[in-house]
Amino acid sequence: MICAKCGMEHPLEEMELTFRRPDDAAKLSEEERLRLLRDNSDLCIIGEERFFIRAVLPLPVESREDPYCIGLWVEVSQAAFDRIYDLWESEDQGLEPPFAVRIANEIPTAAGSLGLDAELRSSGPTVRPRVFLKPTSHQLYAEQARGIDVHRVAEFTALFA
Repeated sequence: MICAKCGMEHPLEEMELTFRRPDDAAKLSEEERLRLLRDNSDLCIIGEERFFIRAVLPLPVESREDPYCIGLWVEVSQAAFDRIYDLWESEDQGLEPPFAVRIANEIPTAAGSLGLDAELRSSGPTVRPRVFLKPTSHQLYAEQARGIDVHRVAEFTALFA
């Protein structure tokens, strides 16, 4: 796949699924975005009432050392958002207990993922926080707990095409 940003070719198997905004932010009209949305590549606030953090959901992959990470958004309480923001540059953020969150994107190959309960764990100012799903019967929880195969990686990656 030719990268729209740099013009270089990146092998699809090395790419990971990423969402640009929380689903509810993406659904806003242009006028609503201008009026209600405050966001950057890491943080998002809708109408001063809903708070989102960009994170990664790691999925172990058989025969690979590194997990496949889905870049997604999670919704947090205002108190959690404020605390995460206060610790954003801190080397000690990894000492913070996990934050309760909800997945804020519907993953097309994992129907029903929007709204799943999870924990957000910070590890340092140069690393996106990681999301770990709370126990559920949803397939994504099973995939995070047991891992996925390269075919499943290809299913996620095919969403780029």
